[in-house]
Amino acid sequence: MRVEACCQDLLRYVLPVLDPQRKGVCFDVGVGTFALYCELFAKQGFATVAVEPVPTRKLREICQRHSIRLFEQCLSDRLGTQTLHMGRFAGISNSNFSSLDPDWFGVSGVTRQVATIDLNSLLNLVGESPITCLKLDIEGWEPVVIRQFRTLPTVQLPRSVMFEYGGGGNRRQNRKGWSPKYLDGTISCLQTLRDLGYGQSIMIDYAAGTKARMFDLQAVDLSQDTFFPSNSVYGNILSFYQCSLDKSRVNAICARYEHGLVNWLVGRLISAVG
Repeated sequence: MRVEACCQDLLRYVLPVLDPQRKGVCFDVGVGTFALYCELFAKQGFATVAVEPVPTRKLREICQRHSIRLFEQCLSDRLGTQTLHMGRFAGISNSNFSSLDPDWFGVSGVTRQVATIDLNSLLNLVGESPITCLKLDIEGWEPVVIRQFRTLPTVQLPRSVMFEYGGGGNRRQNRKGWSPKYLDGTISCLQTLRDLGYGQSIMIDYAAGTKARMFDLQAVDLSQDTFFPSNSVYGNILSFYQCSLDKSRVNAICARYEHGLVNWLVGRLISAVG
């Protein structure tokens, strides 16, 4: 499946359902250089925060154009500075793979010191608005952020959370983003969300021939051996707090991205007119 395109279409449907009056804030943490979720959030009419330690000129222009508040920091568990291990993919520098984790498969030997901020400090700077969506794509560091949800008052829990998992190969290889360390981290993210009351969830995986998986986080088996299919590559999990989505609508959106380029083009046309 086309992971980011599918997730963006899902959020175009989901966010107005979660927050029709646009009272909450949407966070794009780990913006990167493509699939700029912060722009989608702003175009949907939400107050938007972008957190990216190495913003591109394009991102700066988008933030200025749409009044997006940009924090040039990494979201972590400490306020101060940390070492960012710059990304490399297929032998080429690629900031989309940069991580605070020195063991992450996508990092190179190049490092730089960056400012970091913990979740509570970030929310204090932004203000007391409810959180409509928190998107996390921070290359293996997602558990460090999600475990801080346990310190939040219930009213500050994000209504929707989207985070990335896997990468660098498929599940059966048990390497890179699927090594025990990172798989344990992904499962711990799901366990934290379940403990806090998140329920309806959607998993979108890149693997060929896969379909979106919609499940109840309160009822699913989180055993590492059964939760992810052996051909899983990487993807995003979206989890929702006290929300029930129209399953047929979700399936219709995801179906546009399940069967290659033709369906993707049809999906984009439908999105453009709908």
